[in-house]
Amino acid sequence: MRKLAVAILTAITLAASATAARAQVLSDTLPKEIDGLEVDDRRGSAIPKDIPLINADGETVLIGDYFDNERPTVLLLVYYSCPKMCEVMLGHMNEVINDVTFDVGEDYQVLVVSFDHRNTTSMARNKETYHHAAYRRGLDEMGRESFLFHTATAQDARRLADSVGFDYRFLPQSGEFSHPSVMYVLTSDGRVSNYLSGLEYESKQLRIALLSASDGQIAESIGDFFLHFCFRYDPTAGAFNAEAMQIMKLAGVFSIFGVGSLIGGLFIADAVRKRRALSKMNPTKSGNSSVPGGSLQGRTPHVSGAGT
Repeated sequence: MRKLAVAILTAITLAASATAARAQVLSDTLPKEIDGLEVDDRRGSAIPKDIPLINADGETVLIGDYFDNERPTVLLLVYYSCPKMCEVMLGHMNEVINDVTFDVGEDYQVLVVSFDHRNTTSMARNKETYHHAAYRRGLDEMGRESFLFHTATAQDARRLADSVGFDYRFLPQSGEFSHPSVMYVLTSDGRVSNYLSGLEYESKQLRIALLSASDGQIAESIGDFFLHFCFRYDPTAGAFNAEAMQIMKLAGVFSIFGVGSLIGGLFIADAVRKRRALSKMNPTKSGNSSVPGGSLQGRTPHVSGAGT
């Protein structure tokens, strides 16, 4: 009986050790399909202006032509035949651009590019039509010309992806791609300003990113100034977080302004009080100045001299 108990205990111990070993392998090793597929931080890097794209009308355009030095750009890299992830990315993009108070067209533009050279112009046109209709804020002519879908050759797509730090990998077994989920925000002259990773960023994050990319030029309110000043980008999180030091600086400015206003108000109140006290001590009479004998008004002055 003792031998049986020892054998059972040994078997349990070995099984637990094997399970722990397998768990350790799973936690430390990524599948080769996604191993190394990370977003490379290319903030500040410029996108080559001569990369050709094919728009939804089948026309070849240079990506540099979109950078007008006036508006920031939202860039999304997907492929239109993606069975799941890219549709989720596009759907999430729709949610945040519908919620953010800046307008596509007037304040910023959206460029979507497929990195799968097998995707067609017809696919790009269908996606563009659908997402234009899904934009609840409404698109005028300028808005429609600023919310565009494209395809590209394999070489040009890779060149664009490399310039912003986006990696993707073709999977021959399934004919699909492995790739990260990320939205890029570019400056008006085509440099990588920031990127929002994952599928959990909200419209506030996009708003801050657009403010940062435009250096506050598209700010609509004093609240935008606070967002632009108090939030800083965290590349490890792929998002903006409140920065305590900036908030403390802003609070210090308001404190100085408040104390200065209080002191100034006290000085003004004291000056008014002294002026009123002086007026009571030295009252002035209204009307014309008094002279001995009464007012000069209406009287002929007496002039002494010859002939009187």
